[in-house]
Amino acid sequence: MDYSSGDKRRLSRAERRNFAGGLWHGAFLALGMALTQPTTVLAAFIADLTGSTVWVGGLSTVLGVADALPKLFVARWLEPRPRKMPFLLLAVYLRVASWGVLALLIHTVSSSRPELLAWTLVGLLVIFYAGGGLGAVAYTDIVGKVIPPHRRGVFFGGKEALAGPLAVAAALAARHILATVAYPGGYALLFALAAAGLAVASIGFWIIREPASSGGAQRPRPWHEYRSQVLATTRRLGPLVMVQWLTGFSLMALPFYVVYARDRLSAPPEAIGWFLLAQVVGGVIANLLWSRLVDRAGSREMLTWCAVTSAATPTAAVVLGDLGWQALLPVFFLAGAAFNGRKVGLDSALLELAPVAERPTYAGVNTVLALPIAFLPLLAGALLHYWSYPQLFSVTAGFIALGAAWTRRLPARETVKSS
Repeated sequence: MDYSSGDKRRLSRAERRNFAGGLWHGAFLALGMALTQPTTVLAAFIADLTGSTVWVGGLSTVLGVADALPKLFVARWLEPRPRKMPFLLLAVYLRVASWGVLALLIHTVSSSRPELLAWTLVGLLVIFYAGGGLGAVAYTDIVGKVIPPHRRGVFFGGKEALAGPLAVAAALAARHILATVAYPGGYALLFALAAAGLAVASIGFWIIREPASSGGAQRPRPWHEYRSQVLATTRRLGPLVMVQWLTGFSLMALPFYVVYARDRLSAPPEAIGWFLLAQVVGGVIANLLWSRLVDRAGSREMLTWCAVTSAATPTAAVVLGDLGWQALLPVFFLAGAAFNGRKVGLDSALLELAPVAERPTYAGVNTVLALPIAFLPLLAGALLHYWSYPQLFSVTAGFIALGAAWTRRLPARETVKSS
């Protein structure tokens, strides 16, 4: 069933089942992803392999591009299909396979050949994030069908909050594994556990009963017709995309907090686990606030406060860096809060703007328009050959602050409802 924005009725039994399935998936997805956070675990792994900030930034860029590029083409193909769940499950198991194969290859490709292992990591992660691109388009439409608008804030924030104990346990396990299992075996074990976590998470999608879309054509629209739809969508998404661009500078700095701690503050290997734990805990606690803000005040208000938090994160890294690596724990706490909040707010804002029949297109166009953000970590890695870490963090804080101001140009909830 597709919902109007004013539907306030209580959830039916089928809707509660769908809600529970979505929460199950979100909880175990968070567990799997907590074991392999790109900004902590993967950044540290690629730094160990290559010793290069360009590689660290380049990996973030490649993953962002791999996640974004397929979405617009997938959206045109998926939009007329009455059910998207089979394609979502295909994406999930593609991602499970990529982590599992990567874990196996780390055992078979010796760490004495770090460049080969690094390229293998990149190739398999491209598959992982491309699968995520396929799944995200289908997921946006399915959530729009099965979660009523007045419960989406609770859903997006609640699935992360429910994941809290699992994500914290995963972060503690990752800290212990990286401190006790010899390199690179610790990373292989983390990737294998991540594959298992994603497989368990997929059970949630088997629980959900996706209703068929009504009134749609069964074939994709010709490209010359679809192009006009894409252009109209682009114009409507303009303010939201600008917010994403400006606040996206937070992602420019995010992979380099852990590199800064290791290279400049002499953080030991076990510090990665503590940073991961702080980031996960920050995200879990903050989601309780973000979900309440979305449901009560709308995505615009929530994104404003999230952007303010995000701007405070690199500022705190500059101020606290002289106090040693332990002083960066609040930075990772704020980074987790802002990162998760940004996702909750942007997902909610997109669903508020997107017409029911065009959700896949809105999801695809939005991701492609936000693609320049993916190149920011690569730029940061190159700039760090000439800039200091505090200089990089100060610049990112300035752009994010502009993003906080730009959120006020987003339509208020009442405006979205009446449009």
